[in-house]
Amino acid sequence: MNVMPRVAVLDDDEGWCFAIKRFFRANFEVTTFTDAQSFLNATLESYDLVIIDFTIAPNHRHETSTNGIEVIHQLKTQLKHPPLTMLTSAFISRGDVAINGTLSAHADAVMPKDCGLDEILQTAQNLLASRAS
Repeated sequence: MNVMPRVAVLDDDEGWCFAIKRFFRANFEVTTFTDAQSFLNATLESYDLVIIDFTIAPNHRHETSTNGIEVIHQLKTQLKHPPLTMLTSAFISRGDVAINGTLSAHADAVMPKDCGLDEILQTAQNLLASRAS
């Protein structure tokens, strides 16, 4: 039996989470989170890849907005075997090479949301293939 890679998605946009879950379901087992706290409370070492939005709005009044880079940094410093990380953002586009370079110092890949789900899926598959080799 072939086990599908596990992907966790952290994004406060429920529509985006739904789109990724539907688009990726043939290739991955996908779990979505719409707030940083429930994401960080999950057993993240059991995932092969996490896709994290750059800006996550607070879920409750007492929370502050969360930066996806901070979440990735936390994963990489606190987990013995952190999953691969992909940072997505609606605020950057393909042409923002300087920003992508700065952000990619923290994430394994940075993807603008406007590149489309096909390209995000391909990048996720490439990341996982690179770890397997």
